Amino acid sequence: MVLVKEYQVLLPCSVEEYQVGQLYSVAEASKNNTGGGEGIEILRNEPYEKDGEKGQYTHKIYHIHSKVPGFIQMFAPEGALVFHEKAWNAYPYCRTNWDKCRDQISYWLGKHEALTSN
Repeated sequence: MVLVKEYQVLLPCSVEEYQVGQLYSVAEASKNNTGGGEGIEILRNEPYEKDGEKGQYTHKIYHIHSKVPGFIQMFAPEGALVFHEKAWNAYPYCRTNWDKCRDQISYWLGKHEALTSN
């Protein structure tokens, strides 16, 4: 038998106000970490509605070459430190897809089997 306990925290704002604040915080963080060809490139940022679910769809590209340690920069091939993120944010639920990231890592590790074998 499992005992489930639920705790609720009262917020000084409504759920809708919280969602607006969350979107603003993400946009500000993206802006502050972007510059000189590095950071987050936002391709699409638009509302969506599907099957009664309303939210925000974003497609971002993360350029992180200067954000990783030097030894990773030396070994990573061109384009390996660029990741695509597609997110469907319908607060409080969020679905995020990182397929290109997984494909790039699998391809790179496959070419460098010496790094993955025991």
